[in-house]
Amino acid sequence: MLKGISCFTAGVFMSCSIVAQPLSKEAGWEFSLSVNVGYSGGESQFDTDSDNETINDLNNSGQSEYSALAFPLGRVQYTLDSLKTQFFLGNSREQVSTAQFQYELGVVHQFNNDSKLTFAVFPKLSILNETWEDPFLVGSDRQTTDEKVGGGRIAVERIFGSPLTLKYAIASSCIDDERSGQSQLTDAAEIASLQRDSLYQRVDIETLFPVAKGILLKPNFQYTHRNAEGNANSYDQYTAQLSVLIFRDRHSLITTINVGSRQYQEINPIFNDKQDLKSAGIFSIYSYKSPFDWARWTWTLMGGYSEEKSDINFYDSKSFIVSTGLLYKF
Repeated sequence: MLKGISCFTAGVFMSCSIVAQPLSKEAGWEFSLSVNVGYSGGESQFDTDSDNETINDLNNSGQSEYSALAFPLGRVQYTLDSLKTQFFLGNSREQVSTAQFQYELGVVHQFNNDSKLTFAVFPKLSILNETWEDPFLVGSDRQTTDEKVGGGRIAVERIFGSPLTLKYAIASSCIDDERSGQSQLTDAAEIASLQRDSLYQRVDIETLFPVAKGILLKPNFQYTHRNAEGNANSYDQYTAQLSVLIFRDRHSLITTINVGSRQYQEINPIFNDKQDLKSAGIFSIYSYKSPFDWARWTWTLMGGYSEEKSDINFYDSKSFIVSTGLLYKF
């Protein structure tokens, strides 16, 4: 499934100009709350829905699952009198437009040359992060366990006033009850190669440039390295991403497409093959400010689809989400 479940408006959070904007129009506290409803679905062996609990073979990507959603998200921020430094708690504006919705605690500082530095951390929580103790168990009910993920990121935007941005993120994940492969394997070394506790590191480079009035392009290249305790789960991933930003009066539309390739370090002993894969996805947010002339409100509509095709059918996956909601800015 798509991990992010929100339709925080890109129109509220992003500017239609490549000229640097102040962090806020005024000093002090601001609060935004978004309430959304939607629908999601897909196929993945790691979807812990009850219909996917028991499998009869390992040569498929799991049952198709669909569910309705209702969810609130928000952001609290405080801007200093200089309008150059801002502290925040909640969803980060630049993350939302590319379907990254982790809750963060962070600080943003804008320098005199218009460059901007962001530092944020997100705690290691198990909320909404659930997986199977042993994903490869056949013929019996698979048991769930919590997966905790936490980390931090740093971003330097508009370096020396240029449209260039560099980002670095690091995160660790751990499985409470890790039993991967114990139902299929007896060799201790092979079982150890399937351990999923991991350290992730990601580097992004991106730029932003206008192509017409109110239309901008934001290309991005991303490298991700996963260092897992089990080498069969360690990989290098390369992703190319392009965002199209369109702004017209009260309307804004941001659409991001991505394609990627992931190469694993070692053969998965369950399947005697590497789980190398190709991925592709699209994510789009439309927003309309002040519907019915409600000054502090924004209506949002979001949709996304992603697909991963692995050399091992078990790891194929598809997911989609559609959502609509209202955002109120206090």
